[in-house]
Amino acid sequence: MSPFLKNLEATELTNEKIRDFKRVVLAQAAILITLFILELFTWLAFPLYLELAETLFFMALGAYAFLLWDMLRNYTTSRRIITLNFIFIMGVFVAGFICVNPFWPMELSTPYRVMLVIIQGCLLTVECFVIGFTIREFFKRDLDLPIKLWGAAALYMMIGMTFGSVYEILCILQLDCLGVDTPLRTIAMMKRVGYSFMVLCGMDIPYNVTPLINSITTIESLFGEIFIVLIVGRFLVK
Repeated sequence: MSPFLKNLEATELTNEKIRDFKRVVLAQAAILITLFILELFTWLAFPLYLELAETLFFMALGAYAFLLWDMLRNYTTSRRIITLNFIFIMGVFVAGFICVNPFWPMELSTPYRVMLVIIQGCLLTVECFVIGFTIREFFKRDLDLPIKLWGAAALYMMIGMTFGSVYEILCILQLDCLGVDTPLRTIAMMKRVGYSFMVLCGMDIPYNVTPLINSITTIESLFGEIFIVLIVGRFLVK
C-alpha cells in the first residue's frame, strides 16, 4: 500500500475530513490575514515590511497547498491522481522558493514569466481537483452538520483562492490586467488574491481592469452567488 494513501473508513474517515476542513480554513484565514498585514506594515513603514509580509504570505500559501493535497487523499485511492498532485505541490514549493523569494528577486524575463505561469498552473490544478472532489462528496452523501459547516466554509474560500490563481496567471501574461503595474513577485499574487475576495464578497472594485478580467470577475461573482444558493439548499435537505 502506498504511504500516500489514507486507509480510513466510516467514522474515522468522517472525523479526518472534519479535521482537514478545519485546517484548510485556518490556512485560508492566515492567507487573508497576511493581506491585512501587508497594508498594516506599509502604513507603519516597518523596515523590510514588504519582504516580511511576502514571507508570511508565502508560508501560509505553502501550508494551504499542502493541506489541499492532504485533503485530496480523503476522496480518492487513485495513486495516479494523488502522486500527480503531490508532484504539482512539490513543484509549487521548490519553484516558488526559487522564483518568488522576496529577499532575492529575479530579473523579469520571458523564462521567468513562464516559470511563474507553471507555478500558478500547478497550484490551480490541485485546487480544481480538490474543489471537484469536495463538491461531489458534499452533494451526494448524507453528511453530519459539522462536516457541512466546515466543508462549506472551506469550499467558499477555495473559490476565492482559485480565482486568485486565475487572475495571477492572466496578469503574468499581461502585467497591467488590473490596471496597476505591480512587480511580478509575491506581492503581485497578494493583490490578485485580495481582488478575488473583493469580487467574491461583492465589494466595490478599486481597479480599472481589462475586459477579459472583467468577464472573469462576472463569472466568479455568479459562481459565488450560485454556490451560496446551493449550499443553503443542501443544508435544508435532510
